[in-house]
Amino acid sequence: MIVLKKEAMTLKGVLSLLALVFTTFVYAQQDPAAREVLDAMSNKYRKVPAFTADFTYTLENPQEGLNEQFVGKITVKGAKFKLELEGQEIINDGETVWTYLGEVNEVTINTYSPGDAEINLNNIFDLYKTGYKYMMVDDMTTATKKTVDLVPDDKNLNYFKIRMDITSAGNNLNSFKIFDKSGNRYTYAITKFTEQPTLSDKVFVFDIAAHKGVEVIDFR
Repeated sequence: MIVLKKEAMTLKGVLSLLALVFTTFVYAQQDPAAREVLDAMSNKYRKVPAFTADFTYTLENPQEGLNEQFVGKITVKGAKFKLELEGQEIINDGETVWTYLGEVNEVTINTYSPGDAEINLNNIFDLYKTGYKYMMVDDMTTATKKTVDLVPDDKNLNYFKIRMDITSAGNNLNSFKIFDKSGNRYTYAITKFTEQPTLSDKVFVFDIAAHKGVEVIDFR
C-alpha cells in the first residue's frame, strides 16, 4: 500500500491520479463504437476464402534507439498460413508447423499448439473477440481511419496493448502495433492485399523434396 503525504499531493499530482483512474476505468469497459468497427473489419476478412498480403514489419524501441524494418508476405486460408520474412518461412497446416531457415537450409517441425500462436496477419482479424477490452482512440481517429486499442485481460502476457488502424471506407486493416512491456514496439503495415478465390492446401505443407540437402529437426 502506498501512502501519500498530504503536503506532497499537489494539484498536478491530483490531476495525474485522476487521469490514471479514468484511463483504468475506460479500459475496463467494452466500447460499443469500437466493437462496431472491429466487427465490420472482421466480417469483411472472414468472407474471403483465402488471401495473400505483403507487409512491412517494423521493430522500434525509442529508449534503445532501435528502429529496424523488414518486408514480409503471408498467405492465409482459414487456420492455415505461410509466413515469409527475411529468409525465414513459417508454414502451418493447422496441425503441424514447419520453420525453415534458408541461410542454413534447416527446417524444424513441431506439432501446432494454438495457445502458442504469435499475433500476426492470420489471427489478428478475430483476436479481439476473446480475452480483450477495446476502445476507440478518439484523438487518433480521423475522417479516413479509425484507431482502436485492444488491452488483454491476461496481465501476464509480455505485451500490454495492440493498436489497430482501420480505414473508415471499406473497413480495411491498414496496420496494427503491438506494445511490448520491454519497450519494444512491433508494427505490421499491410502494403498489398490480394484475395485468392482458389488456393491448394499444398501451399501450407513444407516440401522437403524441393529443398535439396535440407536438415530436418523433428520435435513431434
